[in-house]
Amino acid sequence: MSKAKPAAAATDAAPPAKSKKMLIIIIAAVLLAGGGGAAFFLMKPAPAPAHAAVEEEEEAPAHAVPAKYVELGTFTANLLHEEGDRYLQVAISLKLTKPELDEKIKASSPEIMHRINMLLQSKSPSELASLKGKQRLAEDIKAQVEFVLGIRKTEPKPSPAPVMAAKNETPADAHDEGHAALKVEDEHAATQEEHTEEAPKKNKGGVAEVLFTSFIIQ
Repeated sequence: MSKAKPAAAATDAAPPAKSKKMLIIIIAAVLLAGGGGAAFFLMKPAPAPAHAAVEEEEEAPAHAVPAKYVELGTFTANLLHEEGDRYLQVAISLKLTKPELDEKIKASSPEIMHRINMLLQSKSPSELASLKGKQRLAEDIKAQVEFVLGIRKTEPKPSPAPVMAAKNETPADAHDEGHAALKVEDEHAATQEEHTEEAPKKNKGGVAEVLFTSFIIQ
């Protein structure tokens, strides 16, 4: 009877050892699971830092300043004599990409108006009848305004008038007139190249365009 008691004691001590082993297995499983989670976390790409988005916003181009329109007024000028007295009445506005030029244009208004009047009186009705002629006039006015404002350093030359063939000319006269017309076109091309060289690149001068809000030849 006395020898059976130690065996019973040993039997009672077994469950704690088994429980301890299960605890070790559970802990190991948890550690393995934690290690896998850590590995997944390390392999996951890190999110972009917040300051990168801020830098991208700073590098984005700023909103362009809206154009400003300045009215130079309505001009009335006698045109070169062709088939009777004709005159031009035109309302001119400027499109500015640099609004600060507005005050400078107002301060230089007398000289700008003088140069435009002289330019208009150098034109003929036939020269201004076509769309191309009006475009040339707008380019000439733009060049004069830019010169007054100091954007151009060299005084611009007006575009030469095209040579018009007479109705009752002989073939020889027509041939000579053809050569004269080609010469005028060459001079105009040279003048345009000179204007292009003097003009600020990519219209950085501030005067974007000359607009005719009214154009009447009478």
